[in-house]
Amino acid sequence: MNQFPTKRGSRRLITAGAAALTAGALALTGCAAGTGTTPTSAPTEGGSDSSELRVAITSYPSSWDQDFVAFDLSALTMFKNVYPYLIDYGIKDVDGGQILDGSNIFPTFAESFTSEDGQNWTLVIKEGATFPSGNPITAEDVKWSKDRAFAASANVAGVYRLIGLTDPSQVEVVDERTVVFHQEWPSALTEQIQAISLFIYDSKLLQEHATADDPWAAEWVAQNPADGGYFVVDSFTPGQEIVLKANPAYIADNAANVETVRFTIVSDTASAAVLLREGDVDVAYGLSTNEILDLEGADGVSIISSPSNNMVYIPMNTQSGPLADAKVREALAYAVPYEQIISTVYGGEARRPQSFIPIDMPGYTEAGFPYETDSAKAAELLAAAGAGDLALELVYPAEDGAAEQIAILIQAAFGEVGVTVTPTPLDPATLGERRAAKDIDMQVATGQQWVNDVEYLANNALVTGAYLNYAEYSNPVVDEAVASARTITDDAEREALWLDVQEQLAADVPYIPLAQPNFLLPVRSDVAGFVYPLDGLVRYNTFTIE
Repeated sequence: MNQFPTKRGSRRLITAGAAALTAGALALTGCAAGTGTTPTSAPTEGGSDSSELRVAITSYPSSWDQDFVAFDLSALTMFKNVYPYLIDYGIKDVDGGQILDGSNIFPTFAESFTSEDGQNWTLVIKEGATFPSGNPITAEDVKWSKDRAFAASANVAGVYRLIGLTDPSQVEVVDERTVVFHQEWPSALTEQIQAISLFIYDSKLLQEHATADDPWAAEWVAQNPADGGYFVVDSFTPGQEIVLKANPAYIADNAANVETVRFTIVSDTASAAVLLREGDVDVAYGLSTNEILDLEGADGVSIISSPSNNMVYIPMNTQSGPLADAKVREALAYAVPYEQIISTVYGGEARRPQSFIPIDMPGYTEAGFPYETDSAKAAELLAAAGAGDLALELVYPAEDGAAEQIAILIQAAFGEVGVTVTPTPLDPATLGERRAAKDIDMQVATGQQWVNDVEYLANNALVTGAYLNYAEYSNPVVDEAVASARTITDDAEREALWLDVQEQLAADVPYIPLAQPNFLLPVRSDVAGFVYPLDGLVRYNTFTIE
C-alpha cells in the first residue's frame, strides 16, 4: 500500500495516499509549446519567527563547490539550502502532508522560466534580487556560473547533455535580467533538469578570489560556502558545526520559517540518535531504518514516514562470469526472498517494486519484473542452465547496515538452491575501483533519481556505457528506445517506449529490484513543516518549531 508523509508516534499511524502520490505528487509534465514556469503557484509562504532548528548530521561537506560534489548526500542537502537556486520544486498538499511537486517548477530568484517551443528557454531574473554580498543577481552571473559548470565538465555539464546543452555558447545573455538557453532539441526533461542545475554563484565575489592558474576560484570555493539561497552560512567550523541564518535578501514567497538552523556534526548515527532522544537536537539526519525504528515510542520523538523513489537493487554482471547467461540471472531472480527483505531489513517500511523503474515513476509497470520467490523453480532453472554448482561474490558498501543484512539474507536463500554466495564489504574507494574494473559478480546498490522520468534513469543506468550501469548491460532495443525518447515530449508516446524497455528488462534480468525504502526522518515532536523531497535533499526552509 502506498502511504504518505505523516508524523508518527509509538502507534505508527500512517494515512494512505496511493492515488494522490501516483497521479500527482511524483508526476512530470512534458515541455510543449507555451510551457514554462511562472510564479502562479507558490509553496507555502514562510517568514522568520526567530526560532532555531538543531540538526545532527554525521559528515561535514567534502567540499563547498557544488560543481564537483557528486555522491556526498550531506553536502548536496546543505547546498540545496544555501546555494541560490533560481527555480525549485513547488509544494503539493496530499492527505494532510506535503511533498515537493515535480509538476510545478516554482521561480525563486527568477521571475519566470518559459519556452514557446520546448527547445529555447527564457529565464528572467526578478528585479531587486541580490546576493548576500549586496551584489545584484544578474544575467551575467547566470552566464558566468554556467560557463564555470561547462569548464568543470562534472555535475551540471553531465546532466545538461541530456537536454542538448553542451557548450557555453548555448547560454545567451539578452539583457541585465534575461538569459536564453538554446538547446539542441526540445526535451521533456528540461524543467526538471534545470530545477537541479540552475544554481548560481556571485560571479563578482568569486572573481575576486580567482587567479591566472585558477580562473574559476575552485580552490577558494571548495573551502568557502557560496551561499545566498533560503539560508546564508553564518559560521562554520570544519568537522564540527555549521550555522545557517535565514537569508534576509531572499525574495520569493517560500522564505525560511526558522531564523537559524544549527548543524552539529557527530561521529556516527548512533550518537545522532542519542542526541535526538535526549532532546539535544530537533532532527537526526542519515540514520538507518533500524536506528530510526528503535526511536519509536521514545518520549518527545516522532518519526516522519513517506514513500520514496529510492531504489535498492542487485546489479548482476551481464558481460563476464557465470552471470553473463541470462538464464542464470532469471533463475536467481526466483531465489531472492523479497518479502523477507522488506520485513526484516526495513521493518515493513518499504515497498517492493516489480520493475527496475521505480513505483510512481510515469511508465512504471509490474510487467517489468514478473518474478516471485520460488526456490524450486530457481533450482530447476539453474540445473537447466548447467549452473547447479555456482559460486558468486556479493559486494556491498561497508558500514551500510541494510546492505549487510540483505547480503546475509541473499547468502542464505541462494544457498538453499545450491549457489554459494560470499558477501564482501568494501570501503568506498575500493568499491569504486572494483566497479571500474568490472569484475563484480553481484552487488547491493542503491540510488534515487533526481528527475522522475525513465529517460533520465535510463541514461544513468541502462544504456550501453552509462556511468551507473553497474550490470554492464547492453541491449540495442533499450538503447534505441532511450535515444528516440530524447526529442519526444508527448507523455503517451514516451510511456509506450518505456513499456518496451521494461519488457526487455524482464527478459534480460540485468538487475534484481529489491525495495523502495520509505523516507524516514526522526524529529522531536514539536517539529513541523517537513516537506518530502523528491530528490532526497531536505529543504529546511519549510520547517517550524511549534
